[in-house]
Amino acid sequence: MKKFFAVLLFMPVLLFAQFNEYEPEYEWFTIKGAHVLVHYHPEAERSARTVLKIAEEVWGPITSLYEYEPEPVHFVIKDIDDFSNGATYFFDNKIEIWASALDFDLRGSHNWLRNVISHEFTHMVQIQASMKVGRSIPAFYLQFLNYEDKRRPDILYGFPNFIASYPVATVNMPAWFAEGTAQYMRKEFDYDNWDTHRDMILRSYALDNKMLTWNQMGVFSKTSLGNESVYNSGFALTRYISQKYGEDKLKEITKKLGKLTNFTIDAAFKDVLGKDGDEIYNEWSSFLKEDYKKRTQDVLDNRVDGEKILSDGFGNFYPSLSSDEKKLVYISNKGADYFGVSSVILYDIETKKEKTLMPLVRSSVSFVAGENKIVYAQLSDDNPKWTNIHDLYVYDINTEDETRITFGLRANNPNVSKDGKKIVFVFQKDGTSNIGITNIDGKEFKQLTFFDNGEQVYNPKFSPDGNFIFFSYQFHNSREIAKVKTDGSAFEFVIKNGFDNRDPVFDNSGSLIYSSDESGIFNLYKYNFADGKTTQLTNVVGGAFQPAIDTKGNIVYSGYTSGGFKIFYLNAGEQKKVDASKKYVWLKNPPSGNDNPKGDFAKFDSNGLINFNDKESVNTEAQKYSGFFSRLSFVPFIRYDNYNTSNKTIDRIKPGIYFTSSDHLNRFSIFGGGSINRRWERDLFLSFDYRDKLPLLYKLGLKPEMGVELYSVSRETNTPLIFDSLDQSQNAATDVTYNLFEFDFVVRHKIFTEGNKLEARFIYNSYTATLGSFILPNTTLLYPTTKDTYLIGKILQLKFTHENIIPTIDSDINPVGRRIEVKCDFEFNRYNQDGTYEIEDGLLKPVYKNFDFQRLEINWKEFIEIFKDQTLTAQFRAATIFGPKVPDFFDFYLGGLIGMKSYPFYSVSGNELGWINLTYRFPLFKNIDTRLGHLYIDKIYLSVYGDFGNAWNGDIPSLDKFKKGAGAEVRIKMNSFYLFPTSFFFNAAYSFDQFSRKILNETVTYGKEWSFYGGILFDFNF
Repeated sequence: MKKFFAVLLFMPVLLFAQFNEYEPEYEWFTIKGAHVLVHYHPEAERSARTVLKIAEEVWGPITSLYEYEPEPVHFVIKDIDDFSNGATYFFDNKIEIWASALDFDLRGSHNWLRNVISHEFTHMVQIQASMKVGRSIPAFYLQFLNYEDKRRPDILYGFPNFIASYPVATVNMPAWFAEGTAQYMRKEFDYDNWDTHRDMILRSYALDNKMLTWNQMGVFSKTSLGNESVYNSGFALTRYISQKYGEDKLKEITKKLGKLTNFTIDAAFKDVLGKDGDEIYNEWSSFLKEDYKKRTQDVLDNRVDGEKILSDGFGNFYPSLSSDEKKLVYISNKGADYFGVSSVILYDIETKKEKTLMPLVRSSVSFVAGENKIVYAQLSDDNPKWTNIHDLYVYDINTEDETRITFGLRANNPNVSKDGKKIVFVFQKDGTSNIGITNIDGKEFKQLTFFDNGEQVYNPKFSPDGNFIFFSYQFHNSREIAKVKTDGSAFEFVIKNGFDNRDPVFDNSGSLIYSSDESGIFNLYKYNFADGKTTQLTNVVGGAFQPAIDTKGNIVYSGYTSGGFKIFYLNAGEQKKVDASKKYVWLKNPPSGNDNPKGDFAKFDSNGLINFNDKESVNTEAQKYSGFFSRLSFVPFIRYDNYNTSNKTIDRIKPGIYFTSSDHLNRFSIFGGGSINRRWERDLFLSFDYRDKLPLLYKLGLKPEMGVELYSVSRETNTPLIFDSLDQSQNAATDVTYNLFEFDFVVRHKIFTEGNKLEARFIYNSYTATLGSFILPNTTLLYPTTKDTYLIGKILQLKFTHENIIPTIDSDINPVGRRIEVKCDFEFNRYNQDGTYEIEDGLLKPVYKNFDFQRLEINWKEFIEIFKDQTLTAQFRAATIFGPKVPDFFDFYLGGLIGMKSYPFYSVSGNELGWINLTYRFPLFKNIDTRLGHLYIDKIYLSVYGDFGNAWNGDIPSLDKFKKGAGAEVRIKMNSFYLFPTSFFFNAAYSFDQFSRKILNETVTYGKEWSFYGGILFDFNF
């Protein structure tokens, strides 16, 4: 029962959990400004000091726009993994920033820290300004628990068969508006702008009539391309509202979202703009489609993009030709929903056959001349301190062997020299990237560039003679093509025109081929070093990137379409058909070109904000981090707990509250809560987690997480006391209160890889029955309240969990992968099995028997994709108690909501257990895209399953004694208030075998009956 108690308790807090764990290996420091505190480790000091400077500078303009000023904000700066992101914890007043600059194929070029700090701080200000009751109360919860029929006379109530925990949000910000305004930040900053990548994505959607719908824009839970489209569409619509209706309307809409009766942005639009969401969306989308059609007409009249040769997946990148030009390697996410699940693909140009060489690779790929080998970079956590960073690998196509050749360099996007002897690559540190070079075996590393102020370099390539490295360079909003000698000297810019110039390579004549957005659309260009002339080679509607050129001048490139990035082939003859005068009409300030500002920006230092100099950071004195806890968050709830059907309705209502707080580095966290009803039946818990280093264990290389958990649960029932079964006058009635107290000490540690965890737990629990006072029959004597502690248990538990679920948009409702749990308990119990007592010092004391034993349980779930979106799940559960039989109090239970659903939870139990389940799951409806008020309905899945299992004591029974059942389940994936994932399921199961059990002289019959289950939670994993 404690598990289901925990499901209700922990779900609200998990939704706002920290982004990642605390890293105890690092020392942490704090620098303070007037409004913000920045916490960092020394490896990220440059970034941290720059963050303090930026945050203080943008504080005034952003808070002025929304007329809301938060309490001091804590920034946590990390440069540990090769990961680039920002995360705003708006209830905690905390922002986490990863120093590595974002290099994302769907984004343009911007100064990383200026962009991400202003973006995340806008989130903090705008979302807090939209809260209905302040940041201390994230939500209210409505909870419901229903239970199976009791049946057995030896249990107090049945096991849950319906469980619901549903939020009533105090924040209801649609994804598009949150991300749109965060990208808008203050338009005058120009730290993020409507760049050519954003225009490319929206333009392609609009021209092909594939724009996200109004409802789709409100939520994430999409593919990488779909999620980015939420950002992109949101930015465009935010700009449209600002220009047409006024920048001040962004603030007014935000404030109206905080109105107690507004739970959708449609209502806020109606209050502020006088139109609902559909009206605004329709006028905006209609304008876009017509506008893009006009501005691309010349390009469509002279379209030169070649032949699309590889179109599976929406992320196909970095084509590279073999020396004989018969094979092509490239990166593709075909069959996957996210860019991160990409692989190296080998494509035979003659036979058009493909082969996957290596999964989970996102970097550029380069052939080794004269050998059937390739070089690429890959993320790995097989490093000291478990850091997840890039290093270089060589893959032998003939032997299919992979060899890691660098260790800890953070090396990415490699290129091999024409003679096959050297590798050039990008590496990064503290938010700055540089060019490095090694021998082909990864040895003799040499740094070629020495940038140290947040500059970024991309995709280096050897010149044909091997003497120079050409690469893209970026510091603000443009990319320039530069070169440096392989000895690190003679750095200079080759193409510097203020546009986004990238992906330089060379053709057979020595001319430079590259991608540039100088026409407003990314096209391929040729730069002739001899005469300095530039020639346009493509004229595309989407975008052309990452060219590879054969000796005849034919080009293979990654081209963007409304379906994502595809691989195109453009022969040399087609390139000559480009008419450079047939250009796209680029708008510098779309959609209308005319701003409608609020008028408050003039009071700030606009020159300093726009023409910033972040190469000069602040010199604020650093102090040792001393610990900062977030403000306590409270989550009130009302629970209807239907465990005791004899209770009055009012007694089933249990109001309660959760509370949580954590250290800003996530070193410590506290989480607790409780509920109580009119009868003083309680559910209380408290947990404390500690993630900081322990000196002795840390020296041994161990970094465990530790925790303490306390539970106190009580249930009350009325019971008759029979003193003479033949004389009803010799009876009395009283209340019996059952109390569970449990104390857990937990140690957790990941082992081998991120998906493997080992947990050691010491559990102390006691079960007590308190008999209320009563009048002895036919007397006036009051028998006092008595307590009977009938079980005192101590358990040492070891649990190993393995989870390897492939990331997909359906991984919650229809996972693919594997989950394994192995649990071993060493139990030491003192149990008064028979209710026997002895008199000691004039008092009744229970007579305990010792039940010391070991139990082992294995639960294995294998989720196998058999067709697209269709899976077969095989689940195996086996459990045993070693040694002689122990009382049924300690039994394993087979059935119920968390087991073999065709039989009630308490119907089948024993010291041994075995169960097999096969489930076939498939979609009934996907992409439903329907909204009912604040509820967005996304997809519906159906599953059918069969069960075969039993629980027993002693020898395993014959197979014909095993229980059989079958059932079906409907799952509906939804989203509530734009923010909260919502999962509904309904399950019906039928048991084929009927059997009876005699318990306390009562015969209870089970089987050949239907059982029904359901729930409303945050996911389907319980």
